[in-house]
Amino acid sequence: MPNSATFLHLTDAHLAQSGVPFERDDHKVDIPAIEQETRESALELMCSRLAERLKRNDRKLDGVLFSGDAQDRGRPGGHQLLFDLFLRHFGPLGVTAANIVAIPGNHDVPRDSPPSSQVRYQAFTDVWRKAGCVTPWLDGVDSAINDGGPHRLVGGEGLWAVFPINTSNWSHVTRILPEPLASVWADLPALAAGGDPAKADKLRAQLDDMARYDMARVSGKQLEVLRELIETTPQPPAGRQLRIGLLHHHLRAPSLREELKPFADVSNLEQVRAFLRDRGIAVVLHGHKHEHSAQFEHIYNQEGDQDHRTLVVSGATFEPGRESDAARLITISGMPNSPAVAIEPISIPRAGVDSRDPSPIVRRIWSTDIVPGAPVMIQGSDLNEVYDRVCEAAANDAANGTLIVHLDLPVGTSEDLPLPSNYPLPEPMEDPERRRWLKELVSWWQLERSGLEHRMPFVHGTRLRRYGGKINQVERVIKLLKAKASTRALAILIDPFRDFTNDGTDEEFASFCLVEFKRRELGGSQRAVDVIAFYRAQEFARWWPINIAEMRHLQWEICAALGFLPGRITTISADARTHSRSPTQVAMPIIDRWLDQAPERLHLLANALVHGSVRDGKQRDAVRGWERALSDLEATAKEYNPDGLPIAIEGLKLLASYLEVVNEDEDQTLTNFTRVLRRLARDNEGFEEGARTKAEFDRWAPSALESVSELRALTQTRLGTV
Repeated sequence: MPNSATFLHLTDAHLAQSGVPFERDDHKVDIPAIEQETRESALELMCSRLAERLKRNDRKLDGVLFSGDAQDRGRPGGHQLLFDLFLRHFGPLGVTAANIVAIPGNHDVPRDSPPSSQVRYQAFTDVWRKAGCVTPWLDGVDSAINDGGPHRLVGGEGLWAVFPINTSNWSHVTRILPEPLASVWADLPALAAGGDPAKADKLRAQLDDMARYDMARVSGKQLEVLRELIETTPQPPAGRQLRIGLLHHHLRAPSLREELKPFADVSNLEQVRAFLRDRGIAVVLHGHKHEHSAQFEHIYNQEGDQDHRTLVVSGATFEPGRESDAARLITISGMPNSPAVAIEPISIPRAGVDSRDPSPIVRRIWSTDIVPGAPVMIQGSDLNEVYDRVCEAAANDAANGTLIVHLDLPVGTSEDLPLPSNYPLPEPMEDPERRRWLKELVSWWQLERSGLEHRMPFVHGTRLRRYGGKINQVERVIKLLKAKASTRALAILIDPFRDFTNDGTDEEFASFCLVEFKRRELGGSQRAVDVIAFYRAQEFARWWPINIAEMRHLQWEICAALGFLPGRITTISADARTHSRSPTQVAMPIIDRWLDQAPERLHLLANALVHGSVRDGKQRDAVRGWERALSDLEATAKEYNPDGLPIAIEGLKLLASYLEVVNEDEDQTLTNFTRVLRRLARDNEGFEEGARTKAEFDRWAPSALESVSELRALTQTRLGTV
């Protein structure tokens, strides 16, 4: 079964038996035997060259699609000239009358001819229909669906179908005048001319022009016939049929040029657009405007929540100085499931000179299908914008579904990505403090070794740098990317031997499952490293920015070793969520992390509590960290989380030990401080080691909140601040 088709699309030829000048040369004087070209001769040469090229490349045509205006201002001869030209040049390439589709344009209907009349279409039908071409159903000429010959072109065993649509039934129509104007209309020129016949004739022509409208419209009757025609069209054995609509007038202006006239657009345009949407028309070809464009038209249903996308190809014609897009070859490939449209503009050549036709324009049209429950994709280059959108998506359209986020930051963006502006921090922080908070958090998650592994054995850094206790996956990635662009540059964070149980019970491992690093050529000697990370589940309000910062941290580490630039970051989450309540969920508690990252802060905090004062900036930072640790623990104890949030234990114990050692005078406040710290650590440890059910949470939480409240009060007593 062929999965492609090629058509010649021509529009607005504007030909006449007597010839239409095509004055692209500057003839300032007349010389014997040197004449200006005509449109007819220019089109003849173009078709001759095109046929020669197609034959040389062993290409055939599946049809010719003509979208109206064969005639020039109604002068006769254009239809026959064009039909003969098609068969003469493209007959050997597979074109017959049966696969020529032709529709009338506004220049193809006589002025003042009544809409829906035989005389309106006589010149058109005498050529195209008489020869057996595919033509549209015509108001007033056809009554039944099968009248007037074929009204569709179907090929490729039903893979594609072309449906012509007549938009010119009301072109150049004279309006119905109201009374009393209608009664005196015919007499007005003579009355106003004062007996001058020439003036009266001129006035009559001007008045008739004022009452005449070049109106574009598709009748409801034709749309209903087309609906029935499409529904009864043979379908392909498998896959979806690609449907093409052919009409003369535009759906919207294809360029910035403005046209000031009544009825410049199709009068019932929204009805026509809805028809295209409901009938699944994937491609629309038109002419009329003499402008070329290829744009997608997004057509929504009445509720505005379902989008059908139609590729609209506006065909230009040729005029002096605008000769590069006189016609176009349209090739549709990838049918039925992944169709793409390639549009090759064909120019008017000069005799004896090879044509330099522009490169094809390619548009993919299969991405319009939306399957319910399909992955949601958010992409962008601005961190704040992408963050706000992913939070919205994770809370609604992608909730508990697959969410893919593609952050295409400018290559080489700074090493430390900031937190998004709307990130819900535990308390207000200035930008330098926000950046330090994030950097410390990311650094802890990327530690090669942690003293807290017995509580959280899946710290990302340990899995990346000591997988199985011996494999440094980051070094392996660097070696692979240094040698070549390799899809083997993967790092895995799930270890089935450590993380999985036979029946799946009591399993606890990181949501971050694997990450791939890809080398991308930027041109010249520059290369970038892109990151694609997969998460079995991901919380977006608080976790996603941390994950992105981690990916950036790894990018810079790898790029520094290779001399590359950090590039794009893509995260794939199989279960998107936004129900985090506290920053505790994105880290081991601050005071516990200090054991790995900054144990000296515990000394500084203990020293401040012992002396009852904050002496410098470092002690102030330690006290602020302690306050945040209490806030985190308080938030954790206020609402049950079945995931089991990490809670402070080791840091509390060590702080209590420091206070005990220095409390030689047995200061009662310090003694109470130590007692509460040990009680809280003991309660937290018991809860974390238990089943962490809702019932156990309800028993633990009141005691934890009471301890936090006591520690706040004792801190205020010693330091005068909380």
